[in-house]
Amino acid sequence: MEMEKRNMLKIEFLYYDKTICKRCVSTDKAVKLTLNELKKAMKSTKIKIDFKEKKLPKSKIHLSPTILINGEDIEKLLNKNSKLKSNVCSDCCKMTGRPVNCRNFSYRGKNYNHIPKGMIMEAINIISNCK
Repeated sequence: MEMEKRNMLKIEFLYYDKTICKRCVSTDKAVKLTLNELKKAMKSTKIKIDFKEKKLPKSKIHLSPTILINGEDIEKLLNKNSKLKSNVCSDCCKMTGRPVNCRNFSYRGKNYNHIPKGMIMEAINIISNCK
């Protein structure tokens, strides 16, 4: 069982909306590109990828978008001292009819309203090297 856990890379994408919200749409694209690259790169390894997507309820919209890798938030993997940040998400405001703050991210000196592919890859490399 322990060996099985070490050979499993569990990636979870938590989102509120992947049709209207630009943050979630952009993160979804980055996740799919990353997964395609990972599957090719890991063909010769024993590491398996378990990918799940989960639509968040309106009560958890402030957590959107989020990527968990083996249960750990991507931002915490890259910077243990990082605090979750958010700002106004106009797309989610329109959908819900109320003010909504969704997550935003800092990566390599830039601020993003989505999770960039490089950030996902770097977090996966950190987890993979810990195996």
